[in-house]
Amino acid sequence: MDHLLSLLPSVEKGILPYYLFVISIVSIGNSLQNLATLHYTRRIYNGKFVKNTSRSASASSAADPEDSTAKVVPATPGKDDAKAEDQVSPLAARLFGTYTFMAGLIRFYASYDLGNRSLYQLALWTHVIAAVHFTSEMLAFKTIRFSGPQIFPFLAGYGGAVWMILQYKNYVVG
Repeated sequence: MDHLLSLLPSVEKGILPYYLFVISIVSIGNSLQNLATLHYTRRIYNGKFVKNTSRSASASSAADPEDSTAKVVPATPGKDDAKAEDQVSPLAARLFGTYTFMAGLIRFYASYDLGNRSLYQLALWTHVIAAVHFTSEMLAFKTIRFSGPQIFPFLAGYGGAVWMILQYKNYVVG
């Protein structure tokens, strides 16, 4: 048991290193899950979408409407069921998994060396980017409804960012 404990990050100044260590393991596990199945990713990005028929074709006549990020809108349950499509594709899951794996590795390394300004800031940015991503998916793109499965990504993103901002001077010297 002592050998296993010696492999964990040091917590001389607080438990932030343990948090980063645990969240890095969770992130890496989530990445592997994204490669294996779409089931859990679909629990986060819930909802079906339909083609956006309210878009003006003349709004950007030079651009291909198929390239628009406003190509789809959330489907109305019951009304659009027959033509609605799931936006969680294998490609989207692999991209999400790749980002999450990278964020997990950064957090893992930072958990062992929080005095390193660059590592600390990179780990902080992984939380900020995650918080902004999930917020934009909820408010702008409407692919997330804040409920059960979505609580953890929001808490991890915002909680980790706020915690790291508040503890910056405690870990990063000079």
